[in-house]
Amino acid sequence: MPLPNAILFPRVLLPLYIFELRYKQMLADCLNGGRMFAVALLRKGWEKEGRNPAPHPIAGIGVIRTCVARPDGSANVILEGVARVRVTEYVRLRPYRVARVEPLRGSDEAEATQRTPLLKIVTELAKARARMGVELPKSVLSALRSVKSADYLSDLVSYTLLDDYYEKQSMLEILDTNERLEKLVALLQRKVHQFELWKTLQGKLPNKHVGYN
Repeated sequence: MPLPNAILFPRVLLPLYIFELRYKQMLADCLNGGRMFAVALLRKGWEKEGRNPAPHPIAGIGVIRTCVARPDGSANVILEGVARVRVTEYVRLRPYRVARVEPLRGSDEAEATQRTPLLKIVTELAKARARMGVELPKSVLSALRSVKSADYLSDLVSYTLLDDYYEKQSMLEILDTNERLEKLVALLQRKVHQFELWKTLQGKLPNKHVGYN
């Protein structure tokens, strides 16, 4: 399922609203089979490519955990990520894409201590957001801090705190956990600096009055 605004990471829950006729059929076929399908991010400029724009070849595959049908035939779905995959071949494009994929194996699990730099910058980002009036819910911070696996934490933080879908895609494509952690920390540091700059430019103007110009 190629989408312009969704990334599926392993062990992360992705809510989807299925309403197009072709994806209603895809969902029905999945529910009657292995209950699994992949989500791939469309490339930049996909709007100019016509009916079947090419998505990124690295995608996330997941299992349907919840499916709630609606009277109009659409459905709300919760997809749980299972693995990173690479599309090797498209065997059908219509009514929906069917592809052959290969699972992508990551590096060995990073040491638990590798969580520390990431959790530190996550805390700094939470404080910077709070100063701008866009506070991160305490339940989210608590959930992130409770994750012991550095690999899982990097995926969960990428999904939760990165706003740019192409940055998320870059995180999905990095298989080595240590490399992913290093790049993710750099991306979050940049976000912290952006919030600090915005706060400096804002001066003493209250957060609720920022958009009143």
